[in-house]
Amino acid sequence: MATRKISDIIADMRAAATDDGRDFATLAEKTNERAAELEAILAKEKADERFAFIMTMLILLFVGTFAVITYMSNDDLRDDVTQKKEIITKYEKAVSHDTIHTYIGEDGKEITVPSLLDDNLKLMNKINDLEFKLDQYEMKLQSIEAQYGIKVVNDKNLYHLEGRKVDSALLLLPVFRDKMTYDSIKKQWTISVNTNISK
Repeated sequence: MATRKISDIIADMRAAATDDGRDFATLAEKTNERAAELEAILAKEKADERFAFIMTMLILLFVGTFAVITYMSNDDLRDDVTQKKEIITKYEKAVSHDTIHTYIGEDGKEITVPSLLDDNLKLMNKINDLEFKLDQYEMKLQSIEAQYGIKVVNDKNLYHLEGRKVDSALLLLPVFRDKMTYDSIKKQWTISVNTNISK
């Protein structure tokens, strides 16, 4: 049965009450039908009211939650802005009271950050070159020390050489170099000296 409007049901009830041709049983039956229709309409309206109440409460909950979150976010944002303003104020006070130093190089020009970086790079390259040369000299010195038993002695910042294998052959080498020959079979050097003594 389709649900009708309350005004239609009331109009039917008035028509039935004023109809003299109906008997009491028919009137009672029609009244019960109309009452059932009214109860269904009232139940539907109650359900609609409950649904509207629940939807209203959900919307209020959503709006309330949104308002609280927005307030908290705004409060955090205000605190953040306040902190940053304090930092900027402290920086401005520090900068306004500090003396700005300008450095002049040997050439009379102002030293800038790029020029300092360039000078630093040149010095780093020079240090790397010197370290490489120092490593090479140390390797040569170690080779000489191992081969000839020579060691460098530092005596109060005065350096001299000491050698345990240095003998008279090293001293005689410049004098007799042209007269020396090496025998690879015997593994020895021979000095040819003219023994003819003129009288």
